[in-house]
Parts: sequence; structure tokens; C-alpha cells
Amino acid sequence: MTSFLITKKDKKSYEGKIESLPSATKRNKQYAVKLFERFTCEKYKKSSTKVIEELNKIRKEDPEEYEYALYDMLQEWINWNKKRGIGNYTIRTQFSNLRKYLFHSGIKTDDQNIKEYLTFEKISREERYPLSLEEYRRVVESFSKNPRFQALFLTLGSSGMRIGEALFLKKKNLDFSGKRIKVNIPPTTKTRTGRSTFLSLEAEKILKPLLEKKNPDDFVFAKKGCNPSDRSVRVSLCRSLKRMGYTDKYESNGYMKITSHSFRAFFFTKASRKHGENYAHRLTGHGGYLMQYDRMTEDEKLEMYLTLESDLLVFDQTKNELEIDRLREENQTIEQLKKEMKELKKNQAIQDEKIIQTLKNQGSIP
Repeated sequence: MTSFLITKKDKKSYEGKIESLPSATKRNKQYAVKLFERFTCEKYKKSSTKVIEELNKIRKEDPEEYEYALYDMLQEWINWNKKRGIGNYTIRTQFSNLRKYLFHSGIKTDDQNIKEYLTFEKISREERYPLSLEEYRRVVESFSKNPRFQALFLTLGSSGMRIGEALFLKKKNLDFSGKRIKVNIPPTTKTRTGRSTFLSLEAEKILKPLLEKKNPDDFVFAKKGCNPSDRSVRVSLCRSLKRMGYTDKYESNGYMKITSHSFRAFFFTKASRKHGENYAHRLTGHGGYLMQYDRMTEDEKLEMYLTLESDLLVFDQTKNELEIDRLREENQTIEQLKKEMKELKKNQAIQDEKIIQTLKNQGSIP
């Protein structure tokens, strides 16, 4: 009975509330709570729990004073972050997470009051950095001793999957029966809907040997018996980028210009230029314009992917192999057409001979 009560209590806590969220989302929300704790300790020499208790007490005793106290505190939180050199975009993102935490603690904020009382600096919009083919190639080559990571990054760039989607793929989600590996992405906490996409021949070559000893329910990109972790992937990628000198960051938020998301963006760019945004949205799991009216069979998606694939390949050797396969297939098609034409001419000659013989028998021709 005691165990049940503890579990029930835990589910009502903020940690219990965010427990089922994707790992990256959960970390962001936890960070906002830690950041708020640090702020209250530095600014008021009190814990965040104590500050929240005092705000709730003021709310009950003097609602008007509570409103001023709350928004004064939030403005000081914004200014405190700004002085620490935090970017405007990050401040707004963390503020959104902080609002959810405060709401769970009984402190409600109003959108109109936020507009009236709080001042945020405008977010600087920087053009997103495009991952070049050379950078992509060097990243994959840098993991020459780690085929699992090589396969992962080639998968991200050739399928358009999110890092979380790829890491939680299981062997049973892969269909090897077609011309290319078809990935059946199950619904996630983030997307709520499943979809399918494909892997390039390049990704397939490195991935297949890794799957030989895996069971259907094993994770594709995690070591046997281990749970996948996007943190370890991000850390490894960051170290590799630093070794290669790819350390440029955005001025607006301080984030590195090349991240695990860059590979997904690489796919979207190539796919949208080749087949339009609706196709790119469909394979990456975005809601494009009037997507509910643009319906596509799996065979149609695959045929379009095959014409896109050469744009997604990282290594010239694979491109050459793909071109050879294409020419071989074309030659086979030409030979088949020649054979069919020869057969048609033969059949036509037989039919013509029968007609002539029939006319002769009827005396229509001498």
C-alpha cells in the first residue's frame, strides 16, 4: 500500500509529469528548473521552493500586489540571463519551460500580462548553416573506427529522420524486401503519428553487418543490452567537429552551426529541390501545405526516392556504383525491348503468312 502511495505521489510531481517526454525535451525542462534555482539563490539568497511559497502566499493575501511581485521577478530573471550572455532565443525558450514549471507549482502567468509587463530583446534571425558534402564526408570518415556512428549519420542524411527517431528504431522496424531498406517509423511522443522513409545504398552497406547478430526487438543503433542515448551521440559528434576545426557558432544563441540536426536538414534540402516541399515534408514527418490531399503510395514514394538517392550520397565510389547499376538496368531494359520487338515481328510474320494462305485457299489471290 505504501509503495502505491509513493508511486501516485511521484506521478503528481513535476518530474513525474515530464517523465514520459522525449529525453531532449525532458532535459530542457529540467535545465529550466535548475536555472531558476540558481537565479533565486543568487538574487534573493533563497531557494526556488521558498520563493514560490512566498508568491503563493502573496497571491492569497493581495492579488494586485502578487501580480506586480510576480512580473517584477520574471523581468529580473530575464535581465539576469541577459547579463550572463545568454542569447535572446535561448532566454525565450527557457522562459516557456519556466512558465510550465511555475504553473505546476500554482503560479499562473497570463499571455497579455507578459506582453505588457515583460521586455524581451528581439531575437536575431541568422540564416541556417547548410552542411556541405565535404563536411558530411569528413564527419563520416572521422568515425572510421565506429561503424555504428557512421551508419547512424548516413541514415540521418539519407532518410530525414530525427536523431531521436533513429536511435529508438528497432530491427523489426526495417523492411529489407524492396529495392531499398524501408524504415517504418513508429509513432513517438513528439510526432504522435508514424510514417515511412528509406535508407540509401550507402547507409545500407554499413548498417547490414551491424544487424546480423541483433534480434527483432533490439535497437538498431545501440549496443546490445543498452538503451540508446542521443547525448552520447551529440558529445561524440561535438568532439569530432572540434578535432576537424568545424567550431563556428551562431552569434544569436552560441550553438554550433553543425549539429546532429544538420543531417536531417541536408536531406530536406535535397528532397525539396528534387521533388518539392510536400515530398520532403512527407518523408521527414512535417505537415506540409494541404498534405491531407496529396496522397502517395509506397511504390510512388520509393520510385521518387530512387531518383533522389544520388543527391544524398556522400562518397563518389557509391555514386559510381549506383550509376553502373543504373546503366546495367537500362541495358537490360534495352535488350528486353529488342527481344520483345523481335518476337513481335516474328508473330506478325506468322500472322501475315496465315492470312495470305487463307486468301489463296479462297482464290482471292493467285
